Amino acid sequence: MKKILFTAVLCLFTLFVEAQENKFAANRSENAVALITSQMEISNAEAEFIQQTLYNKYASNARKIRGKGLSEDEKKAVYKTASKETRQKLMTRFNREEVQKIIDLERKSFKK
Repeated sequence: MKKILFTAVLCLFTLFVEAQENKFAANRSENAVALITSQMEISNAEAEFIQQTLYNKYASNARKIRGKGLSEDEKKAVYKTASKETRQKLMTRFNREEVQKIIDLERKSFKK
């Protein structure tokens, strides 16, 4: 009985932690897209694509880093890889200048 109760509590805790991670990624991507849409003329479909791409980036980074005990250099490697992948995904819908502006505005949204 104790094992079942312990397993149930552990599952609930895991779901709670996962929900927090997704909330962080969702908030961060929403803030970035709000700034991007205010500074650039993009369609709703393009804004949705950017938001989904950024959400996936933030959620993936959090899964790869949290609780792993990585060094700062290892974290930088994760961020750099994610940045390259995100840039490639954005290049499928936008030109080089637009992608650079999106990335610059995304970085600017962190500071707000």
